[in-house]
Amino acid sequence: MPTVASDRFAFVRNGKKSGKDTVRGISFLRTILIVLYTIFWGSIACLVGLVERSGGGVVWVARIWARWILATCKIKIEACGMEQIPRDQPVIFMSNHRSALDVLVLVETLPVPFRFVAKKELRWIPLFGWALFLGRHVFIDRDDRRKAIQSLADAADRVRAGTNVILYPEGTRSRTTELLPFKSGGFHMALDSGAVVVPVSVSGSQRLAPKDSLTVHAGTVRIVFGKPIVSRDFDFDRRHDFMEEIHQAICTGLIDDLDKAPRE
Repeated sequence: MPTVASDRFAFVRNGKKSGKDTVRGISFLRTILIVLYTIFWGSIACLVGLVERSGGGVVWVARIWARWILATCKIKIEACGMEQIPRDQPVIFMSNHRSALDVLVLVETLPVPFRFVAKKELRWIPLFGWALFLGRHVFIDRDDRRKAIQSLADAADRVRAGTNVILYPEGTRSRTTELLPFKSGGFHMALDSGAVVVPVSVSGSQRLAPKDSLTVHAGTVRIVFGKPIVSRDFDFDRRHDFMEEIHQAICTGLIDDLDKAPRE
């Protein structure tokens, strides 16, 4: 005969199971909405890109797309160091990369126009990749050294002409809170262009949207823009010092406790 205590334990277990099912249901709904938003705004971005050839219109659409996803997933952004971003000269933003949310947070937060430096494989993703292409973002062929060097030289020319670019020096998303070894290509581009580099530190995104997961949880992401680093203070022979300074600047702005905090 069941006791009051056993009934109480069963009620608690059922309550926990019901709570987990609710969380899974909400996460699944968010994923469906993200896909729908991407199809909708990706289609609009492609149409805009076919008409407005500078790419600025596509970036404008991307900001709305990011805003919708972040609002739906209840992602709060805490931005620090916005005053560090120069408005009177082109900038290269170098950021750590832990989650797909990093892209959305940067797109939503940056107060200046920008273009991404992305691997060429992204170009072929329906709608998303097409919009990147029509938005005149920079694609790098990492499998062909000659083409990669030429793409980075072209990117340096665009930076000198006034385009702000975003790149992830790790080259891919990290599965841990540790920074991956930096790829050298982006630093060659920075030295070639002579532009200032603003280090960007994004914390909390990995916990909310882990790599290889379609689940997105609500919570807070913190983005810190560090003090600009002048690439002209370095030359090619000191490129490793340049890389190390940016590495340290990004690490300084990270708050690993956010990636361990409870999800909402």
